[in-house]
Amino acid sequence: MIATGDVDMNVIARKSGDIVFEASFESENEKIRPTERIRGLVFSADATALYVAAGSILSALNTTDWAPKWTYEAPRSFGFLIISPISVDAAANGDVAAAFDNGSIVVWDSVGKKKQIVHDNDSPRWMRFGATEEELIGCDGFSLCKWDLSRKKRKAKIQLKERVFAMEVHRSGQFAATRTLQDVVLWDLATMSVVARIPVRPGIPVLAFHPTQKRIAFAERNCVKVADFGGQVVEQFDLAVASALSMQYTASGEEILIGCTEHKLLRRRLK
Repeated sequence: MIATGDVDMNVIARKSGDIVFEASFESENEKIRPTERIRGLVFSADATALYVAAGSILSALNTTDWAPKWTYEAPRSFGFLIISPISVDAAANGDVAAAFDNGSIVVWDSVGKKKQIVHDNDSPRWMRFGATEEELIGCDGFSLCKWDLSRKKRKAKIQLKERVFAMEVHRSGQFAATRTLQDVVLWDLATMSVVARIPVRPGIPVLAFHPTQKRIAFAERNCVKVADFGGQVVEQFDLAVASALSMQYTASGEEILIGCTEHKLLRRRLK
């Protein structure tokens, strides 16, 4: 199952290519609409829930009947400033974490009970659970950080020399990738050191790690490339006039799904 969102606040979920859910997450408040966006979509590890960070609300949907399991809207700052989720991820144990634009990270269990809250000015625009459900990896565009949720504090931070426009974490929790205007940087999260730098051409900054192999897919204008952790490009998919807006490997790692402009969803088999 895959889920996509668009700039009109619509979310669509597909299973085996067929649409199984479609809904608008646009706010009823006309004052909020001009600034609201879909900031994150993620399925739970067992695919029984879809988490949607849209506008000012985090929603948990039951994928059996697509009814809301629970929702969360942060209290307004000073009573009137809207607080919005800016990233979301789900852990293998069922926990879900969301970062908010007021500098907080909140963790819930699968039924919506709040477990942890961490306050940090480096609240991440991109965020993933690490090797365990107690570790979060995130990037706000200017720094790469690790948080220890059990201690409710940041445990590592690297100030980045160039602004980052995307981040992804390998399923093992051992590696991360950041995308700048000039390159894709691979990081060893144990040492917070650079593994490789891969030069890139202009394009929408989307990234995807292979689920089991040391491979990273990244987008350039009208193509998607796959590189190994040595920085060597090993495969390329040309997209004609389209450009990649999102990417995801299948669970087996045999194919990659590419959501494109021109309203296309492509499947490409890997070598």
